Amino acid sequence: MHNIKDNTNGILIVVMGIDGAGKTTLINNIKRYGKNISRLKTMSIFDNSIFTKELEETAEMQHKTRREVYSSRLRSIVWRNDLINNTLTRVVPELEKGNVVILDRYCLCNKIYSSLEEQGLEHMDKLLDILPKPDLGIYLDVSVDEAVKRIKNRGKEIAPYETAEKLKRIREKYLRNLTQEKYPIVRVNGNLSEKEVTEETVEHIINLFNKKMSKGKDQKNSAREI
Repeated sequence: MHNIKDNTNGILIVVMGIDGAGKTTLINNIKRYGKNISRLKTMSIFDNSIFTKELEETAEMQHKTRREVYSSRLRSIVWRNDLINNTLTRVVPELEKGNVVILDRYCLCNKIYSSLEEQGLEHMDKLLDILPKPDLGIYLDVSVDEAVKRIKNRGKEIAPYETAEKLKRIREKYLRNLTQEKYPIVRVNGNLSEKEVTEETVEHIINLFNKKMSKGKDQKNSAREI
């Protein structure tokens, strides 16, 4: 299988964390912070999920939700296909242009949520190996109590994965799996104020940019010596 991980020139940064960690808020703040940087692209990897949308539409024809009609195993497989499709059609083209892409969730999120019901689909994680490896992961580490409070404050219906019990399991899975990912991941205290979380994250991103620039200069100097 053709691997596109090595033919990209841009920078890929992913933001992770349990529901209520502040991922969307952070992404929006980074977008405002870098509004004058034309190469900066922010997006949610699960927006425009065409396959999941089709499940929803067919379920609605039966006056039911997709969770009522389709098994968790099928929904997980479809969700993974949406992730792969969105990455290849939306993210990779931006990286090939040399842009900086900051994603709200990515592969690790998909692996963790797909494994919640112990479905035995771990062998399918290898499908994600064709996708670009992030240059940096930002894990927003928030307490379950704080996440539950934020979710309730939204005033929306509580999703199945937003209960305290599920959030605890998801957080535990994240913490177990962070060290197994093959790219650098930093943990940011998501319990801090919005301003503090944004400033710390931006600092990590700037450090990444500086390392990339330094590495590029070293490669140019080596080429001149040759």
